[in-house]
Amino acid sequence: MMNSLVAAIEYDGTMFQGSQKQPNTRTVQGMFEGALSKIHKQEVLSEFASRTDSGVHASNQVVSFKSDLNISYDKWIETLNYYLPNDIRVFKCDQIDKYIDVRRDAIEREYTYKIILGERISPIEYNYYEHVNEKLNLGIFDEVRNSFVGKHNFLSFTGRLLPKNANTIREINSLDYELSGRELKITITAKSFLYQQVRRIVGSLILLMKNRIDIKSIKKAFQFPTKGKFNQLVSSKGLYLSNIKYKNILN
Repeated sequence: MMNSLVAAIEYDGTMFQGSQKQPNTRTVQGMFEGALSKIHKQEVLSEFASRTDSGVHASNQVVSFKSDLNISYDKWIETLNYYLPNDIRVFKCDQIDKYIDVRRDAIEREYTYKIILGERISPIEYNYYEHVNEKLNLGIFDEVRNSFVGKHNFLSFTGRLLPKNANTIREINSLDYELSGRELKITITAKSFLYQQVRRIVGSLILLMKNRIDIKSIKKAFQFPTKGKFNQLVSSKGLYLSNIKYKNILN
């Protein structure tokens, strides 16, 4: 009997060329399917809920796959982790209805962007944070938050790699920040995002908090959407896919 299964995984994106499987390069999906294929002794495919770029990390990515093996959920976690490299770990596994699509049926995705503030960043932090050594005006964040939240045309927060005729209307559910010592975390949630949208939004917020641009320029970007308006693309190493929510799975 073929069962549909879902796994919640986390990974350090530093040494991966993104999550999506590609020929002749190291990807998260490629490693995950390699582990599945070793367990089943034949090729087994998977579906990832979200694509992450080269260098982007995940603390809660969701993957579905099919199997005819009679293995308990705890044993699946143990077995997959045995065959996976140390920079990918499975922390939850469950059975799902065969009609659930982990990509299309997600009701919300959460991304977190991590920044170290101040004059120095340690080598231990370097691969996992962006570094900003200029003073930021955090008070302006609360003033601009509502400009992003809600349904808008985010064309101004896309780049040249956006496919032609792509629908650039997206609805942002929340945009928040948390400051703890030297660490600034910016969290953004939506059902779905455009390619590089989160990194460009964060880039525009950093410019705003550095007083390089004003709130009027943000509002104008929504009033007159222009592709590539904001080209401040922050590095991928500070970005984390931190949560994916569903109605009936992985609760």
